[in-house]
Amino acid sequence: MTSLNTGLRRTALVVLAAGTALGMTACSAGQISQTANQVAAVDGGRGQAGDLTLNDLQVVISEDGGQARVGGMISYTGYGLGDEVSVDSLEIDGNQVQLGALAPLQRGCSIEFDATEDAEAGPEIEGLCLEHATATVPNADDLNIGVSVPATVSFSNGDQIETDAAVVAELVEVGEFTRPAETAAATEGH
Repeated sequence: MTSLNTGLRRTALVVLAAGTALGMTACSAGQISQTANQVAAVDGGRGQAGDLTLNDLQVVISEDGGQARVGGMISYTGYGLGDEVSVDSLEIDGNQVQLGALAPLQRGCSIEFDATEDAEAGPEIEGLCLEHATATVPNADDLNIGVSVPATVSFSNGDQIETDAAVVAELVEVGEFTRPAETAAATEGH
């Protein structure tokens, strides 16, 4: 025969174990994942308005100053046939951007703004509707490298994309940059 205390202890242990198991399985119920809404790490700003998408908007400041170059990609996606849409204007930190000649965007087409120095149109690829273009900020003296500044792209259909453009330094080719000795950190003998 078992004592009354032993039976109560067993019952209490079973209830405690069941409660612990239930509590542990419910720990993450209803919680929001830390990475669920994070945006992929890209250099520039991004945004969307209807079927128009802007990716990787950035302003490249050259070493010798003067005008800055703008890089990024605008795409017109969606289903069916739609009217062509033109880029009416691009404004970065209150400065009107000078856009090169642009054809209106048709559905399924993209415009790539090339921010490399002496940018040239790339080769046409069969089956890919991609236009290469240039854009510059004539007065970039107030822009500082390493920050993001407000940007607005306006389209002929009335849509606007508001985002932040990353301000970056001149693009450096791999292997072309050597850190000056006076700024290099001391080695620790690893």
